[in-house]
Amino acid sequence: MGDFTVDPEDVRTHGRTLGTTVAEDYALQADEIARDGVIDPPGFGIALSPAEAIYIQRLEFLVKDVQGAADVCRQIGAKLGVVADQYERAEDLHVSGFGGKPAPMSSFGDAYGRTGVAQLAQDPAALAAVAGSITLAEIGAVLAGMSACAALCPTFIIGVAGAVLFVANPMGIAQAGADLIRHGDNLQKALNVNFDKICSAATGTWKGQGKDSFVIMATKLKAHLDELGAYVRTLGEALHSLEIALSGLWIALGAMTVPFLIWLIAMRAAELVPGAAVVLEPIIEATGAAVAGSVTTMVAAVTALGGLILAVINGLAKDFLKLMALPDDGAAGTPDLTEFHVGENFA
Repeated sequence: MGDFTVDPEDVRTHGRTLGTTVAEDYALQADEIARDGVIDPPGFGIALSPAEAIYIQRLEFLVKDVQGAADVCRQIGAKLGVVADQYERAEDLHVSGFGGKPAPMSSFGDAYGRTGVAQLAQDPAALAAVAGSITLAEIGAVLAGMSACAALCPTFIIGVAGAVLFVANPMGIAQAGADLIRHGDNLQKALNVNFDKICSAATGTWKGQGKDSFVIMATKLKAHLDELGAYVRTLGEALHSLEIALSGLWIALGAMTVPFLIWLIAMRAAELVPGAAVVLEPIIEATGAAVAGSVTTMVAAVTALGGLILAVINGLAKDFLKLMALPDDGAAGTPDLTEFHVGENFA
C-alpha cells in the first residue's frame, strides 16, 4: 500500500486536459466526419444504392465511435480528478464505474432511405443543388447522346435504360472520399497521438497499481482509436475506388456514343439522300471503325455496359468487405467506445 504516490495537481491538470481539450477535439472530429461524409443526390446512383446504404451505415457507426472517444475522454478526465482527490487512500482505491450508453447503428432500411436516389424520390428538386456540377453535366451530355442514338436506333433504348441506373454524383463521392481519408489520417497522426501524450504525462508522478491499470487501459484505448482512424481512411479509399470506377464507366460510354451517333446520322442521311453517299462514305467508314473498336451493335453495347457494371461492383467489393468487420467487441452493431467502461482502478 505504501508505494501508492501521486502529485494530485499534476494528475488533476492532465485530467482536465483530457476531459476538455482532447474530448472536444474528438467531438469536433466526429461532427466533421458526419458532415463531410454526406454525398448529395443522386449519390451512388440507382444501381449502386444498396452499396450506398452500406456506406451510410458504416459512416454512422464510425461517427458514433469517434463521438464515443470524446465521451470516454471526459469520463477518464473526471476519474483522474477522483485519483487526485483520493491520492492519500490505499493503492487499491475505488474509482466508481462508468457504463456508456450504447448507440446502435441504424438499420439497412433506414440507411437506404437516406441514399441519394431515395432523396431524389422524396424531393426531386434536390437535384437542382448539384445540377451545376461539371461531372454531372458531362454525364447528362453522354445520356443525351445515347438518347439520340436510341431515337435513330430503337434497339439502343435498353442501353440508355441501363446507363440511367448509373447516373451518380462522382464529384460528391470524390470529395467525400478525400475528406474521409484526411479525417482518418488526422485521427491517427494528430488526435490519437495527443491522447497518448496526455495519458503518458498524467502518469509521470503517479506510482502504484492504479497507475498500472490506467496505463493498460490507455494503451488498449489508443490501439482501438488507431484502428478506428484506419477504418475511416478505408471508407474514404472505398469512395475513391467508386469514383474511379464510375468515371471509367461514363468515359467508356461517351467514347462509344459519340462515334456511334455520328455513324447513325451518316447512315440515315445516306439512306435519305442517295447522292450524298459518296460524300458521307469516308465519315461512315471512319466512325464505323471507331464504333467497331468498342461496340458495333446494340447487343455489343449492352454487353460492354454489363461488363463495366460488373467491374464497378467487383472493384468495390474488396473495399466494402473490409468495412463489414468493423471493430465491435461489445453489443452487436454498437460502436465500442459508446459502451466503454472505466471501472475500479481504471480496469
